[in-house]
Amino acid sequence: MKRIIIQLWQANLSNPQLAATPFFFASAAAAMGMHVEVHVLGPSIEMFIENNEQRHSSIPPLNRKLSEFIDDAVRTGVQFYACSTAMRDRQLELKDLTEGFGEIIGMVTMLERATQENTTVFTF
Repeated sequence: MKRIIIQLWQANLSNPQLAATPFFFASAAAAMGMHVEVHVLGPSIEMFIENNEQRHSSIPPLNRKLSEFIDDAVRTGVQFYACSTAMRDRQLELKDLTEGFGEIIGMVTMLERATQENTTVFTF
């Protein structure tokens, strides 16, 4: 099975209008039957903090909330993984994040997954 890994690195709440695209990609790939993982790095993790109201920012031109794009990806079966460093730096635990997170993983695991055969990585 084809594996797609979407690394969220620059997509974050400071530019929510640019943050919706990775979730379109993720949802579309999952709907096509691909195994899709989203690796959430650095400040991108803040889009997934359950009690962060900024994650509900409206995205023009559809005026749809960023959280709704994320929820769509979760519903289509996309698996989310939080970077251990991003979590540690913000003193977060899995229970602080939205639905859909499988586990916290480190850089070695991310690199192992990204370099497997039949894997394509997109970085946003």
